[in-house]
Amino acid sequence: MGNLWVIFVLIYSLLKGSREAMKKMAVKKSSSTEILFFYTLIGFIITIPFSQNAFALKPLFIFFAFIKALAVCTAWYLGLTAINKMSVSLYGIMDLSRMIFSTTFGVFLLGEPFTWQKGIGIILVLTGLMLVNLKKDTVSKGVTLPILMAALGNCLFNAISGTMDKVLMRYMESSQLQFWFMLFSVVIFGTLILIKREKISIKCLKTNYWIPIMSISLILGDKLLFEANADPQSQVTIMTIIKQSSVIITVLSGWLIFKEKNILYKAFCAAVVLVGILIPILL
Repeated sequence: MGNLWVIFVLIYSLLKGSREAMKKMAVKKSSSTEILFFYTLIGFIITIPFSQNAFALKPLFIFFAFIKALAVCTAWYLGLTAINKMSVSLYGIMDLSRMIFSTTFGVFLLGEPFTWQKGIGIILVLTGLMLVNLKKDTVSKGVTLPILMAALGNCLFNAISGTMDKVLMRYMESSQLQFWFMLFSVVIFGTLILIKREKISIKCLKTNYWIPIMSISLILGDKLLFEANADPQSQVTIMTIIKQSSVIITVLSGWLIFKEKNILYKAFCAAVVLVGILIPILL
């Protein structure tokens, strides 16, 4: 596979960055729970034709797939809550803080080496994150401490999921993990709807076309990410750094689609992040 896993993670990151803008558009037309339920349901339906070996998986690993789904669903719910109250570009840069969690998990749980290149890369990425927060008017008016905590919680649970991917892909195929992960996600959000007694309508898919588009993007991106994790040469710490390239898309979408302010300053912060990504990859 060589370094093909790097390209896979890069494509995953660009798809992920584009979904942040789609989420911002989607929450204008539907509730978070409605979006997440149909988002995962459509994604699950897409995986079915490619999941012939799903039931060959051992029960223990099916249980781990459920734990992963629980972590991701928590991250998604917190993420939608946060992005509804902050600008897309700010959310994308805030999302970089997942590096702290993922790097910690990769080094201390998976035993991955921590090189000086990775250290410099992380410092630069975190510098970009801190710089954007120094600019007071980059934060939307509705952003409060609970919203910022929701954004950080999204990063934590996504980091847990990313670490699990690296371990689980040693024991299963990407199609198996995708099938069970999506199935459990549908069940979790379906249960949440019942608990909240929230009314949802399939008619929303006619007007909120962002939901099926996000589902296709999710399945394609996750497929590439799982394949990257299956490569023995791939490392969670390096993949985490590459994933931060999604901030480029969020900053661009904030400028081109949402006409957000201070884009040049945010672009500078994103450039600092980009340099931090390239150093551990190229050196």
